[in-house]
Amino acid sequence: MADAADWQRLTEALRALHRALIERARRDYESEHLETLGAGRLVQLLATDPHFAWLRALSELMVDMDMARDAGPALMDELSSAVRPAVEHVIAISSTASAPDGFGAHYWPYVQDDPHVAMAHAALRQALASWPAAEPADAAASLHERHRLAEKARHRRS
Repeated sequence: MADAADWQRLTEALRALHRALIERARRDYESEHLETLGAGRLVQLLATDPHFAWLRALSELMVDMDMARDAGPALMDELSSAVRPAVEHVIAISSTASAPDGFGAHYWPYVQDDPHVAMAHAALRQALASWPAAEPADAAASLHERHRLAEKARHRRS
């Protein structure tokens, strides 16, 4: 069972990874569009531009985890077995051709190419180590756990 410190370590690792990915995607965007992005413009693009759409899966997971943590220990205990599969589902290498622009298609090249992303990925894996390991499962089961986390977190918040 994950405790409050585990939740804190994991959410901090996810935030650090998110920042590293945003910075890398920002540099790529600036290079491709020959534009320097200010903070306001970056926030606007993160929310609306297709170049950054792949990051939303991680953003949504972080929101769901924050909502679950804010709901208190009972929900944290209930969902602790879903957290690791949910995180691993988001960062997984997509095995389907139907997701060429998905998170994994952008994430893994950045892990291989950018030392900041690689270090944030390693910190995330370390933070996940204390969480219950997922049963060997297929993609449908992993997706189910991700949806279970999202639904429970959002339901408690309403």
